[in-house]
Amino acid sequence: MRFVLAPVLWILKWMFGLALLCLAVAALRVSLWPLKTSGGWSSLARSPLPWVVLGGFATRRLLTLWRRGDPLELVDTLEHELTHAVVGTLTFAPPVSLTATLRGGGEVELRRSNPIAALAPYALPLFALALALLTLVLKTEWLGYGRLAVAFLLGSFAHRLLREFHFGQTDFREFGFVFSMVFIAAALPLCLLGVIDLARMTEVDWRHAGHLFVDQARKLAEALRQAFRR
Repeated sequence: MRFVLAPVLWILKWMFGLALLCLAVAALRVSLWPLKTSGGWSSLARSPLPWVVLGGFATRRLLTLWRRGDPLELVDTLEHELTHAVVGTLTFAPPVSLTATLRGGGEVELRRSNPIAALAPYALPLFALALALLTLVLKTEWLGYGRLAVAFLLGSFAHRLLREFHFGQTDFREFGFVFSMVFIAAALPLCLLGVIDLARMTEVDWRHAGHLFVDQARKLAEALRQAFRR
């Protein structure tokens, strides 16, 4: 039975990954429209939010150069493993055990494995997402500070991602390196845009995303058709 299901699961896995990639391209195209109508990249540079993101990244980088080691390394490990556990629970693969240590890394055992739970830590900034959800109930006078805190955590997530993203990652081996890269390339911008939108850090009209998704899927199908003809 497993031998029969393996090709079907492989096809479904790739269909899901490519559909997610089309959705990510459509979301990026929609999110860039406000920049075109509000002064382009110069308007983004005038906003404090991207500079706070850079500040979060720079702060974490400086901590790693500290002679005693990064004191927040355990927090990064905990976020990584918690992301496995949370996404695993949401995708019907709840955790059985979870460990996180300061120097020895961490490990989470799920009841069953799936690509979403396995690769989620490389796409989902869990702590930034939690804070973005908190901004929904913040008073108006505190909302600006909440957004800056979300931006800082996004910079910290970028640092964690660069530190953990390497070819030797065991999370990439189970579902194949190529598929893992396709999944992360699709899920990462979607998760980042979701956090940014949830914290109301930008105003994006998502009504056109569906049409763009169909357009991206059509272009991808045509590109694959041309590739297989060669």
